[in-house]
Amino acid sequence: MFSFRTLLSHGAAAFLTCAVMPSVAAAQDGQTPPYREIWNAGGVTVIAIQDVYRQMPASIFKGAATEQERAPYFTGGKTEGGINVFVLRMGGKIALVDAGGGPQFQPPGKLPLALAALGIAPQDIDLVLITHAHSDHIGGLLTQEGKRAFPKARVLLAQPELDAWLTLAEKDPANAGAAMVKAVVAAYGADVQTFAFGAAVLPGVIALDAAGHTPGHTAFEVTAGGKSLLLVGDLIHAMPLQFALPDECAAYDMDMPKAIAARKRIFALAEHSQTPMSGVHFPFTHIVGTVKKDGKGWKFAP
Repeated sequence: MFSFRTLLSHGAAAFLTCAVMPSVAAAQDGQTPPYREIWNAGGVTVIAIQDVYRQMPASIFKGAATEQERAPYFTGGKTEGGINVFVLRMGGKIALVDAGGGPQFQPPGKLPLALAALGIAPQDIDLVLITHAHSDHIGGLLTQEGKRAFPKARVLLAQPELDAWLTLAEKDPANAGAAMVKAVVAAYGADVQTFAFGAAVLPGVIALDAAGHTPGHTAFEVTAGGKSLLLVGDLIHAMPLQFALPDECAAYDMDMPKAIAARKRIFALAEHSQTPMSGVHFPFTHIVGTVKKDGKGWKFAP
């Protein structure tokens, strides 16, 4: 089991170094990144944005599988991934799920460019729902100067998530991950708010317990017009591997047994309810799809 200290001193640092649309490469040169509408029902629209293109190395995964058993799920020891952000338009409001890596990430997150292309100004964002508080999910909440990137937005995250990071900040003020959480709290003040698992964070949007990756790791189920969509955070870091072999964990999973249980529980929910799923680290070429049980694992059909 990883501790916060272990994760932040090793795992997060490793991650920081580590649509079928031709603009993926162009996005790395400061141009508008890929984005597309992935769901529309009952007057609610969900748009996925690829904030940063990333490949995940096989070397960060561990579990019961051998290196040889993992190898077929990677090409050249890596698999396509990314850091995605979701825009929810509903009831005249605009919400984000996560905020991407932000200006200090390397390479910097491209969320502002995509929002501008969609005609969305920073002050138009009403709410940001956070799956968990790692820097690649909350960095985009802040400008280069450490100010609010979204002047009018409220920021919502699970109570256990905020508590854990602020406790770490007390114990280790020099910790970079905890310092970023403190900076977000300082910038947004009373607009940083918490929820309990199972709560409706917006009409038709339920916060699902996905704890394990972090203490307050959250998935969101969006329901409108009799249809639903699951938006997941770090249940998946490498799509080919972890659907087929869900017992495999990335080094960033703090409580690996709990992370495995959450992964299987939400995969089973998606299959049973036939609910499509999209994820923060899904490759943009396979950004949304359905899940079906396949032996000891699952198959993902884009």
